[in-house]
Amino acid sequence: MKIVAINGSPSGIKGTTGKVLAALLEAAKKEGAGVQLFELGAGTVKPCISCHTCQIQGHCVIEDALQPIHKAMLEADGIVLASPNYIDDVSAQLKALLDRSFSMYHCQMLNGKYGACVVASGGPRYERVVDYLMDKIGNIGCWKVGSMVAAGGLIHDPEYAPAIEAEARELGAKLARAIATRAVFPEQIDARHDTFEVMRWLVASQKEAWPFEYDYWQTHWKDTVIKPE
Repeated sequence: MKIVAINGSPSGIKGTTGKVLAALLEAAKKEGAGVQLFELGAGTVKPCISCHTCQIQGHCVIEDALQPIHKAMLEADGIVLASPNYIDDVSAQLKALLDRSFSMYHCQMLNGKYGACVVASGGPRYERVVDYLMDKIGNIGCWKVGSMVAAGGLIHDPEYAPAIEAEARELGAKLARAIATRAVFPEQIDARHDTFEVMRWLVASQKEAWPFEYDYWQTHWKDTVIKPE
């Protein structure tokens, strides 16, 4: 059992996002998970240039930190996306990774894996960021296990830090247990089915323009049905 966490915070492990992730991954390890953490703070994943090579040939023309991250995501059982709230959105570092993962979304490459998200926010308006990350976790094919918010920088305050870290550990344990038991969330099946079929249709409609993605679907998902009739 392996969980990959991606920290989109420029502050790295010393920031609020990093501290929450550390507690989450510690709990996941106690449940038997192997964990791997990727830090995007140095801007090591460059922005997408919209060349569409990933859809045509199955690889990105920009060679940087993205390739080992994608490899780890494909090998993992669980994914954690983490970001600070920057102007009601994820960080530029995490957005660059998500944008350059769009062929993984089209191909549903993480279908059946499990995901969670962490958001750090200096103020109370964080719902949009949480909703966005949970939506992306679902859209790429993962079961959505849960999310948490560390608001106001309180994890650096000795009075509030224990409760925030406890919530993070609870989410980490929950994610690991969902993986271990191959948990199914019935309330998510309809949305998973709809996303899967939209992506199937989209790729099929562009099979001449996106040959890699079309071949991927034919090889991996041709007869797969998320929600049987």
